[in-house]
Amino acid sequence: MRERLPGLFAAVLAVATVAGCSSGSSSEPTAGKTLITIADLPPTTQQNVRQQFLDQVAAFEKQNPDIDIEPRESKWEAKTFAARLAGGQLETVFQVPLTEPLGMVKRRQVADITGEVEKLPHASEFDKRALAPATDQAGRIYGLPTSEFALGLVYNRELFGKAGLDVDKPPATWDEVRAAAKAITKKTGVPGFAVPATNNTGGWIFTAMTYTFGGRLQQETGGKAVATFDTEPARGVLGLLKAMRWEDDSMGTQHLRNAADLAKDFAAGKVAMMIATPSSYTEFATQFGGTPEVFGMAALPSGGTPATLLGGKVAVVSPKATATERAAAVKWIDFFHLKPKYDPQFAGSVAAAKSADKVPIGFPYVSLYGATVAEPVIEAERKHANVPVANFEPYETGVAAQEFVTEPAVAGQDTYAALDTAVQAILTRQDADPAGELGKAEEKAAAALDRAQR
Repeated sequence: MRERLPGLFAAVLAVATVAGCSSGSSSEPTAGKTLITIADLPPTTQQNVRQQFLDQVAAFEKQNPDIDIEPRESKWEAKTFAARLAGGQLETVFQVPLTEPLGMVKRRQVADITGEVEKLPHASEFDKRALAPATDQAGRIYGLPTSEFALGLVYNRELFGKAGLDVDKPPATWDEVRAAAKAITKKTGVPGFAVPATNNTGGWIFTAMTYTFGGRLQQETGGKAVATFDTEPARGVLGLLKAMRWEDDSMGTQHLRNAADLAKDFAAGKVAMMIATPSSYTEFATQFGGTPEVFGMAALPSGGTPATLLGGKVAVVSPKATATERAAAVKWIDFFHLKPKYDPQFAGSVAAAKSADKVPIGFPYVSLYGATVAEPVIEAERKHANVPVANFEPYETGVAAQEFVTEPAVAGQDTYAALDTAVQAILTRQDADPAGELGKAEEKAAAALDRAQR
């Protein structure tokens, strides 16, 4: 759900030294060259990041003298996408949330790039779980993930120790989370567990928890997605939260926070456990002043199903691109987004540069590749690690055995907004009924899904 800029690193210049920036500033290609346009150029208010992006464009053009690139500041927006496509204003390459590609495939809004992808380095070694959000039932590929994250359980190792819990064996099930939260609150007075409940983040976390109980928030009926909130797994999640809030008193009294608010409180030691991504360590250590040794990470606990929510972004290609433009587009995606994930030397250079700039390096992430490709890259990066790598071992071990489930594919943010109200009700009203609140939320989401699929 949370979007980030792609990694933009000065280390690229150590791999391909170039001067200046892209010359592609018009819509007309140089004679004999293929012109492609790319979205997501950082704005002028971010000069350093913008220049790094342009330096990479220049490096790519030097390696591919038959291709010109025109970077643009535009970003994908659901409300304007269809009009931009119809009006010929869409870039050749742009990024969309992980939830979008398969719906776009049905509407013929993205190009089939299977042939181009099959020619990439290590194409046969992609992790199929990572490619699934942009792969149709026939196995055709319509996009390449640029970043992916899998949610897990973040916990405060210091508070675990004070409560007499094993800091190296965090909860693996929701029953264990409940027991640990209760013990922490009793021993320390600090809320043992908390979830956000506003700005769509309550629905986002609720969705992830529901996946671990085997549930889904949408299903396809008659070729359309329909909301399926009031189910046994979803009621189980709200029932758990209700019990922890009102029976155990282990969730504190602040229940109208968003994810950023909760992250600040966690860094300050005001919450012992929350659901987040490994990359949340960056904000924890650099923005919120958290103590690195305190940060612990486990896989998302199971309610009976080993699963986690997979999010991120996918680079896709305009359906109006010619065959030559498609080939150039996939070359760019490979150069800019994929190479740091399969080239150990390149990855090590990037990691060294980031570490020198005091950017956290060494926490786990979802690799797009299988172990043969991923492990040498991780090893190269971790030579420059500046985070407590061992504190993430429970996460790495657990997530390897989990199913990756993507976010709701249709009207995802509307779905989350509807579910926010159910989470808020359970946490703020002792008499709130899980089934009743889910029913009301489902009605709200159903209207949004209907509008989105007209």
